[in-house]
This record gives sequence, C-alpha cells and structure tokens, in this order.
Amino acid sequence: MSALTLVRRRMSRRGSDEHTPRFIATPAVLEQIQREVAYAAETGSHIRVAGRGHTRAPMCRCDDGLLQLSRFTGIEEVDAVHGIAWVRSGTRLAHMARELASYGMSLPTLGWPGNESVGGAVSIGSYGIGTGDSRHPSPVVGLRMVGADGSLFSIGSSDPRLALARISLGTLGVLTHVGLRCVPATHLRSRMTRGSLAAALRRVDAMRAHDYVEWYWSAHGDDIRVRTIDRRPRRIMAQRPKALRHGTARVRSAAYRIGDALPSARQRVPWRLIPERARVPDSVDSAFAWQLFADSDLGSLGYALPIAQLGDTLHALGGVLRALDRRYRVVVRVRYACADDAALSPAFGAETAFVHLTATHDARDYAEAAGEVFERAGARPLWSMPHEHHADDLAELYPRWTEFAELREGLDPRGLFLNDYLAGVFGLGEAW
Repeated sequence: MSALTLVRRRMSRRGSDEHTPRFIATPAVLEQIQREVAYAAETGSHIRVAGRGHTRAPMCRCDDGLLQLSRFTGIEEVDAVHGIAWVRSGTRLAHMARELASYGMSLPTLGWPGNESVGGAVSIGSYGIGTGDSRHPSPVVGLRMVGADGSLFSIGSSDPRLALARISLGTLGVLTHVGLRCVPATHLRSRMTRGSLAAALRRVDAMRAHDYVEWYWSAHGDDIRVRTIDRRPRRIMAQRPKALRHGTARVRSAAYRIGDALPSARQRVPWRLIPERARVPDSVDSAFAWQLFADSDLGSLGYALPIAQLGDTLHALGGVLRALDRRYRVVVRVRYACADDAALSPAFGAETAFVHLTATHDARDYAEAAGEVFERAGARPLWSMPHEHHADDLAELYPRWTEFAELREGLDPRGLFLNDYLAGVFGLGEAW
C-alpha cells in the first residue's frame, strides 16, 4: 500500500462508453507527482493532468490515470527586482493575482478567467492577451516539469526549447512550476461603448493603442459593443472609493464573494438576472482583474487569424449568417493580441484577432456553418476548443509544428502523456 497521502478514486468503466480514469490522484508535494508519473511509466499506462475544466477540447480525457493539482498551489519564489515569480501550476489565476498584488506585481496580460489553473492556462495558451506591450506578448519565462521517467527538468529563459515548450498541450511532461514575468501592479479602467463594425475595422490601429480590446457583434447587423481596458497608476488605499457605496456594487461584491469562495457556485448564479453594470465593474485593482471578465463566454467555437484578414473574413461570415434563419442568433466576440513567438500559439508570427462564436443550443448548426468560413480563411483553431485538425493540417497552420512534434517525441517517446485525442492530433493513429 502506498505511503503517499493521495486521494484516489477507483472507478469502474463497465457499462459505460465514457472515458473514465482508473484512478484520480491529487498530489500535494512534488515527490508525489514524480511517484505517480514513475508508476505510470513502469506499468505502461498513460497519464494526463486536469486543470479547472476551462478547456472544452477532450485533452484531459484519459482511461488510465488523471492528476489533479488542486492541492499543489502557491507562489514559491518572487524576484521583485527583475519582476519574476515562480508559481505552482495548480494555483488558480485569481488567487495568484491577489498574492502577486501583495508584492506590488501583476500579470502583463488581461482576459484570463480567474478560476483557471496556471498550468492549464499556460499549456493551452489561454494565459491572457494584450495589445499594449508588443515586446513581451507572453508572460512565461521558464518552466519546470516532471518528465516521462519521473525525473525533474527545467526549461529556462535562455533555453531555445522555451519557444517550443511554452504552449505544450500537456504533452511534454507534467508542468509543475511556471516562471512568469510580471509588471508593477496597476489599476484597470474599463470602458464599454457602442459602435459599428465598419468603424471598428477601420480603426484597428487606434483601438490597439489600448491595453486590451474586445468587441461583440451579433453578426446580423452592423452594431457592435466595444470594451477597452487601460492601465492606470495604482491608487493608495485612502484614495480608493468605498466598495459598497452603491446598490449595484453590493450585488456585485456579494456575487463575487460567493463565486470566489465556492467556484462551483459560479455555474449556478443567474448572471443574466444581474444588471451588466453590476456584473462587470468599471474599474478594479489588478489583483481582481478577472472580475472584468466574469460574464465573458468564450463560446462554442474559437479561431485565430491575422488582424489583416479579419475584415474580409467577417464580411464573408455575415453573408453566410444572413442567408440562414435570422431567428437563431450567433454572437461573435473579437479580441486583439500581439504577435507571439511560442511555436503553438494561435498568435504565432502575426498580430492576431481571436474570434469566438457563441450560439444558443438550437443554433449550433449555424455556428458550425460559420466556423467553415474561418477554416477556409486558414484560421487557426484555439486549443481550448474542440476541432478536427490533425498533424498535416496543423503543420501548415503552425510553421514550427514539426519541431514541436520532434521535441515531444524526444521527451516522451512512448506517449505517456498522450490520450487518443492527442494521438490523433499528432497523427500517430494506430501506431500509438
């Protein structure tokens, strides 16, 4: 019997077609993670790591072992001089933001959901985006992992493998620690305005002057809602307004406290019954940046394409949707991002627009038809969303795909960290 203080749940798969892991482990220390990986390697099993359920693609599905790092949390090292923090991968982004704020630091990116784990966000590239600092589009400056044999290895900022490993889909090893470049803590000012699609496409450069830009388009007209976020000097405590001065602030504060204390409760809160001004504050400290995106729905489909191609693609999308039944509403959410050098980043090599399609259940077929417009335009699928692309397609979309595949094979030749979905993505098929 193992002496490790693990929580394991043995589950039977009889009579079920669903992929159910034989056991789930929730290690609390690094040695326990190593033991689990070494055991899987010795027994010829496979193992995957589950985050907070933000990813809709079946990346974490596994019939053998599943690691949940919800007990492996916290900030281990902070270099305030160089603005670097080393964070355990199971840490929730909201908790990390508050802890960083105590050091006077914050992430340089925006748009990340507070309930997602650091490791999950880094592995699929959903650690936030921004337009204000094009020199550093990614905050990740180092990684520490448990390899396929249970040993530890690091990839530092000077290691040429970092650009390949920064977004790994969890296929290189169990990500245990992430080194993050931080910026001084600030105050965030959010502004929501209305405009037109034509004006937004003409004013791309002007809009990108903001630290964060997103807009929503109903796809059947020309009206859009635009949200911009800008960083401002951080206020001292005496200058901050009272949080509960207005009724809407009371509602917002109570809802956020419940959601922060009980993450599962956030799924049951009827957000649509709360006024938008209450759900999304006008301004927050960077320690609570996730509150600005509390009502954001990442949609059922997601794509990334160069900003230069956005106008033509959206016009083609509008034509498709106008030809369909107008009773079914498809909402398009667009966010701008700097070019990234991470090999598997959807923003690799170009200023990018992240486009999310959200539809009601009855309109899923219409959303899929809209998705074909983006695929014909050569848009890259977002890793958090399910897609049907495989190795040959991805090699065309990502110039360094072959290099990443070779790195993955070198670090994990047996495919210990793969599942059937990822084996198909990498074109291994029956050979896996």
